[in-house]
Amino acid sequence: MPFASKQKAIYQGKESYVMHACGHDAHTAMLLGAAKVLAANKDKIAGTVVFVFQPAEEGGADIDNFTHGDQIGSRKMIADGALNNPKPEVIFGMHVMAGMPSGNIFYKDGAILNSADHLRIQVNGSQVHGSMPWAGKDPIYASAQMVTNLQSLISRKADLTKGMGVVSIGSIQGGTTGNVIPDQVNMVGTIRSNSEDVRQGILKDLPKMLEHNAAANDVKVKVEIAPYAPVTTNDKTLTELMRPTLVSVHGEDKLHVLDNNASASEDFAYYGQLMPSLFVFVGATPADQDPAKAAPNHNPNFIVDDATLKTGVESHVRFILDYPKVAEQVQANWKQKNKG
Repeated sequence: MPFASKQKAIYQGKESYVMHACGHDAHTAMLLGAAKVLAANKDKIAGTVVFVFQPAEEGGADIDNFTHGDQIGSRKMIADGALNNPKPEVIFGMHVMAGMPSGNIFYKDGAILNSADHLRIQVNGSQVHGSMPWAGKDPIYASAQMVTNLQSLISRKADLTKGMGVVSIGSIQGGTTGNVIPDQVNMVGTIRSNSEDVRQGILKDLPKMLEHNAAANDVKVKVEIAPYAPVTTNDKTLTELMRPTLVSVHGEDKLHVLDNNASASEDFAYYGQLMPSLFVFVGATPADQDPAKAAPNHNPNFIVDDATLKTGVESHVRFILDYPKVAEQVQANWKQKNKG
C-alpha cells in the first residue's frame, strides 16, 4: 500500500518495523474529523465536549506492562487529569473492525468486551542431565502440569452461570538443548472474562493453584498478574436511548445488535467505571470484499476501508448533538444504580 510504513523503531528493546495494525490511526482521524465539524457548529451544541486522544492503549514502546501498567492508556489519562476540568458526565467510543462491512455499526448493552489481565510465571528448579532427572528438580515437567491445571480454574472453579473465562499461555521459554533439564522455565499468558465475578475468582485462585503445583513438584514458582482492563460495559439506559441516534447514521438495516460480547479487550472500560459509557464497533471491510476473507485486526494485511471514516465522524457528531435530549434520564438512572 502507498501509505505502508517503512520506518523502524525500538520496541521493548528490539528494533521493529513501526506498525500497529488495529485501526487506532483511523480512530484518531475520525475524532479529529468530528472535532473539526463540531468546532464549526458550536452554536448547535448544548454543553461542552471533551475529545480524548489517548496514546498507548495497548502498551508503551518502553514500558513494562507488569510493573508500570498504570502509565499507559486510559489509566494514565485519568491519573493525569484529562477528565477533571471540565468533567464529562458521559462518554462515547468506537473501534473499527475487520470482517464487519463498512457503513455498519455493531453494538449491545451490558458487557461488550472481555476483561484482560497479563500473566507471567517463572518456575525455578535445579538443572540436571536428562538421563537422571531424579538428581534435579524439573521445572519443565512442573510447568506442563501448570498449563494443564490452569484450565480447571474455568472448568471446575468458575461459576459459568455468571459468564465465561479463559486462561491462555502464549509463550513458554525453557532450556537450550534436548538432553539437559534446565533450572528455569518462563511462561507468559493472558486472562480474559466477560464477568467481573468470574475474573476476580480466577485472579484469587490462580496464584494459590500454581504455588501448590510447585510444592507438589519440589520447585519454586513466581506468579505476576498485571491488570490491563476490566470488562468493557455499555450503560443499558444510555445504549437504549441512543439507539435512534445510531440508526440515523446509516439506517436501521446498518445497525446490528451483537448476540455476544467480543472476546478482545479495551481499556475504554476504565472510563465506563466513572460515567455512563457507550462503545460500538464500526465495520471496516469494503462491501465488495468477502468479510470472512478480510485480514483481521492485528494482522500485517489489516486494512480499513476509507468509507469507514465517514461513519465514525458522523457517529461522534450525532452522539454529541443528540445526547443532551436524553441526558436527564441517563444521569438519573446512573445515580440510582451507583448510589451509596
